[in-house]
Amino acid sequence: MAKEIVQFNFSNDNDASTIIENVATLAGAAAYRDYGKNGITSEVTIDNYFELNEKVKTAILKFAAKKAGIPDIVTSTDLAFAFDNQVFRSVMNTITTRAIGLMMVRYNSPQIGGIATIETVGAGESRSYKIDTKALPIAQRATYGSNVSLVPSYAKGSVTITPKPYTLGVSLDYIRILANGYDWGAAVARVYAGMLFAQYKLIVSKVFSDSVLSGTPFYQSTFTAGAYVQMADDIGMLNGASAESVTAYGTRVAWQAIGALATSGGFTTKDDYIRNAYLQKIFGIDSMILDQFTNLSAPFTSANAESLRAIPNNLIVLVSTNGDKVVKLVREDYIRVIETAANDNNSNRIEYSYFQNFDAAIATASYFGVQNTASGS
Repeated sequence: MAKEIVQFNFSNDNDASTIIENVATLAGAAAYRDYGKNGITSEVTIDNYFELNEKVKTAILKFAAKKAGIPDIVTSTDLAFAFDNQVFRSVMNTITTRAIGLMMVRYNSPQIGGIATIETVGAGESRSYKIDTKALPIAQRATYGSNVSLVPSYAKGSVTITPKPYTLGVSLDYIRILANGYDWGAAVARVYAGMLFAQYKLIVSKVFSDSVLSGTPFYQSTFTAGAYVQMADDIGMLNGASAESVTAYGTRVAWQAIGALATSGGFTTKDDYIRNAYLQKIFGIDSMILDQFTNLSAPFTSANAESLRAIPNNLIVLVSTNGDKVVKLVREDYIRVIETAANDNNSNRIEYSYFQNFDAAIATASYFGVQNTASGS
């Protein structure tokens, strides 16, 4: 039977805070090692990773046992008795969820930061963003005292983002925790990276879309040099800057496709394109590569490879550094845990479902653009 794990508020407990800090550092290093080389999380490295891993495991078990009022854990049998204790399990999960929350604030993706702002709110809270128009009052030709028709040119609106529940499930072979080499950092990092992947994929889906700007001058279904430069110039102008303030984001595959359409120049340009598979600057606009990422939720086969890639390979997003970030993601700082008995007849395994509320939306007064990589010639 599933039941929610009761968690503790350790905000005034120095021992708990120290353990949570160390778990976050350990799991942050594990996340970067196992999942972060594609930019999904910030770089975290530890010279003595496995030494810290053993110290963290020992500290967690000792702290949880003390809070539960049970003897120190030395053998696997001690561990089995400990996990029969609800307080012990609650302390273990509280430390885990608090560490994951700390990691999310501390180790945001450096590449997603170019297009999105991520904000953390308390449980049950939402966030509203005030959107100011960039339009100026309109001057009209008139004589003094004439009856001038006023054209509304100023308005303020708002976008409210209310976090929505997402969940992922993992199993814990708790009887193995005492074993030498059991990587506690990797176990926590797996939950963290799974939630992070869902958040970043949600951000990507808001802007890397053929439909979000369809029917406007800021979506080009095919690539031509003139239209690409004009769109960048318009984005810069409307954000109060020049076209040089505009940066374009896409995967290496997307830039390879764009580069193939933009290399009609000299040999140097073609050499750069062949060497790097993309051009670092195309018609005065900087090209930024977003590394592709996936959660491998299914076997990576020819049939489903495209759906497993988080970022579309046929779209480029143009944003101005002079404006605010296009997408806002709002997430709660409280992570809930539901515990269920293992369904594979393993008496030494517990299954946990982690719940976090978050949502994302386009909430900006800044202009941006979407360029398809299809040829326009």
